Amino acid sequence: MYTVLYQWKIKEDKKDEFIASWNIVTDHYVNKHGQIGSRLHEITDNTFAAYAQWESEDKRNKAFALDDVEPEVLSVMESCIVKTLKPIEMHIVSDKLKA
Repeated sequence: MYTVLYQWKIKEDKKDEFIASWNIVTDHYVNKHGQIGSRLHEITDNTFAAYAQWESEDKRNKAFALDDVEPEVLSVMESCIVKTLKPIEMHIVSDKLKA
């Protein structure tokens, strides 16, 4: 299994818009490209982190290469972001998370 950790600093007045657009983007990858799922967390002072799980790195790369998320949704999401940190790519070596 392949997991990617994302982190963003969000504009204070854009949290609801960011969460809504994040949900649409995540649903797109789950429903159209077989992403296993993702969880979004608020850390502190408008900083969010999400991790997304895929069956493989190859499956994620192929989905992202299609670049088929609605441009309007991406535009809204991007307009909410002050800073995006570099994604952290991980492979699970032990799993104790219960659904």
